[in-house]
Amino acid sequence: MDPAHPRGVDPANGTWQELGVTLETRPGCHLLAFGLRRVFPRGNPKLCDLSLTTFEADTRSQAKGLYDSSSQPRSTLAVSRPRLKLIRMKPALYVFVMLGAAVLVDAGDSTAVSSPDGRVEVQTNAEPSVGRTDFQVRFRGRALVEGALGLSVRGTNLLDNAAVRTSRLRSSDRTYTVPFGKSNPIRDHFNELTLELEPRDGTIRKLRVVFRVYDDGVAFRCVVPAQEGVDSIEITDEPTRLRFPGNPQTWPLYRENYTTSHEGLYGSTKCSELDTNRLIDLPFLTEFEDGVSVAMTEASLRNYAGMYLKAEGNGDGRRLRCDLSPLPGQTEVKVRSRLPLASPWRVLLIGTEAGRLIESNLLLSLNDPPSIEDTSWLKAGKTTWYWWNGPYQEPVDFAVGLNWPTMKHYIDFCARNGIAFHAIMSTTDEHPWYQQSDRGFGPGPDTDITKPRAGLSMEQVGDYARTKGVGLRLWVHWKPLSQHLEEAFAQYERWGIQGLMVDFLDRDDQEMVLFAERVLQSAARHHLHIHFHGVWKPTGLQRTFPNLLNHEGVLNLEYLKWSDQGGPPHNVMAAYTRMLAGPLDYHLGGFRSVNRDQFKPVSTKPNVLGTRCHHLALYVVYENPMPMVSDAPSAYEGQPGFDFICRVPTTWDETRVLQGKVGSYIVLARRKGADWYVGALTDWTARTLEMPLTFLRPGQYRIETWADVPGSEDPNQLTFETGTMDAQGTLQLRLSSGGGAALHIRPVTE
Repeated sequence: MDPAHPRGVDPANGTWQELGVTLETRPGCHLLAFGLRRVFPRGNPKLCDLSLTTFEADTRSQAKGLYDSSSQPRSTLAVSRPRLKLIRMKPALYVFVMLGAAVLVDAGDSTAVSSPDGRVEVQTNAEPSVGRTDFQVRFRGRALVEGALGLSVRGTNLLDNAAVRTSRLRSSDRTYTVPFGKSNPIRDHFNELTLELEPRDGTIRKLRVVFRVYDDGVAFRCVVPAQEGVDSIEITDEPTRLRFPGNPQTWPLYRENYTTSHEGLYGSTKCSELDTNRLIDLPFLTEFEDGVSVAMTEASLRNYAGMYLKAEGNGDGRRLRCDLSPLPGQTEVKVRSRLPLASPWRVLLIGTEAGRLIESNLLLSLNDPPSIEDTSWLKAGKTTWYWWNGPYQEPVDFAVGLNWPTMKHYIDFCARNGIAFHAIMSTTDEHPWYQQSDRGFGPGPDTDITKPRAGLSMEQVGDYARTKGVGLRLWVHWKPLSQHLEEAFAQYERWGIQGLMVDFLDRDDQEMVLFAERVLQSAARHHLHIHFHGVWKPTGLQRTFPNLLNHEGVLNLEYLKWSDQGGPPHNVMAAYTRMLAGPLDYHLGGFRSVNRDQFKPVSTKPNVLGTRCHHLALYVVYENPMPMVSDAPSAYEGQPGFDFICRVPTTWDETRVLQGKVGSYIVLARRKGADWYVGALTDWTARTLEMPLTFLRPGQYRIETWADVPGSEDPNQLTFETGTMDAQGTLQLRLSSGGGAALHIRPVTE
């Protein structure tokens, strides 16, 4: 190799060094590349060519053998694919490795790391001279987010005046599976930068900041490791600040205080016009003029306080400041813990359009692998939820209520229609299923969640459900559960209960977060799955605890029992906002649609806004491994569209957003095996959409479509059509005002 004449580089500057690079291009094929790198003077980064000699091997060990037997330098670089990537070579020097080229960057006080595909980059700058640790997130060369990190202990920001002692880079490319999700398997592929910092103020002397960069986003967290002289920590604030250059459109969900069910309607405003000093819930979605979208949320919320945002500053200088939920009974301390302690990951989902964010599995990947070794007892599927109907008397020859005939009626309905679970929650006069004198769902002094009310035998119901292959679920208020957790779960396991909904948490401070994890741990020991209601957004914890099947944390269709909130525009908006965090429980299955001008909220036999096909499509559009079939049996059987509810899966192998616009409409496809299901939703604007089938593999497909009836005065009417088309064809979807469409697409087999 001749270093004298590399194309485009003046050999008079710097010195050449021999370089050995391992290029892992694909599973089972490894390339060794040898060449030269140019070391430039500090502060003089340049682009140069590498003259590469490559050797191909079938395995890593063979590749290493080739390298070891050669005369090339013994230090190698692990590169996951031959694309742009930052590699740490030695202190103050980094190399971006590409096919045939390398960029040498003088590190100084700045450190950067890019995504595996090179489109997303984080540049950091820890400068004690300016008193802060800054970072910038870039996408395709353009700054999307500018930030300053913060972590305060007793009022002192540890990241002010912190010195960078060391930094390191690593890459990871793994694949894992989940029992329930929107994709399976999932690739976890990232580059990671870790900064080891020494705070110069306060008692904490060791602090770590970690950035992970994925093709579809960025995550960062603070870690306070174990250290001499300090065994615990009290975090009083996490004043990380973010700025979005370019003033994107935003859709905030404002909250009045930290005691919240996280249920509300989303606003729409430019970033510069966000209300100041108000809590903004997560996820927080932004969209730039060219469609590029960024959403802020958090992952792996464990032993920590939930996070919100608050806008501050004016106009184009408006920033978003992270804000933590305080421990109960005071306002100063947000987190109290022994060391070591890691914050949740602060996540920025990034995509060329908002729909790409829905496809991401980044939050799951940022959580620990499963803590439950055997998940064979876990089962997903649809569930009844008769509370929706209120004191409704079904057309049967017995009084509907919390009694054996009613339970049998619902279990038989589930067995006939392939509905996996029947849920037991309350009497018709709103007493919970368990013993409690006080009316309503709040606990009283004599609440006993281990004993059913008179007239209900859990043993009888459980025995019958087992003979029908139907699982049973219970509802319970979190407060009495917290006082009898193990006792209650042991009893439920004896009764043969498969899972339960834990409701009214309404807080996300550290104490409540820890309680939720105790619930999941105990439930796993007793083979129970969990739904949380009145709860914060998901943070991907279902990867660590696969028995966490669902979160509410969204204004949903139950609101139509007492208000006109929760119509089609909000249903579309929830897909682009709240669903970015993960599964959402939504009280699906309302089969009494009425027109907008005829709608009145009623608690018994409630109506829904939007066409029947709109409500069918929700079963596809929403990620939800255990959706409700919340109406009464008589509302479903024999009705058009119920066959789709019975048929549609609840867990998926692939998810694609085909088209849409935030808050206006969405067309989303999900694959289970070889079959695809498509859900289309619109707001109050009727639309005709062209849907190319190019997301399918080549071949012929049978397509079944449940669609709105254009111009119909009855929103419950639908059409059902069957046809065949190849993957190069285009379907036309005609959505009525507040309408939708549901499709089942499967390959035509010989």
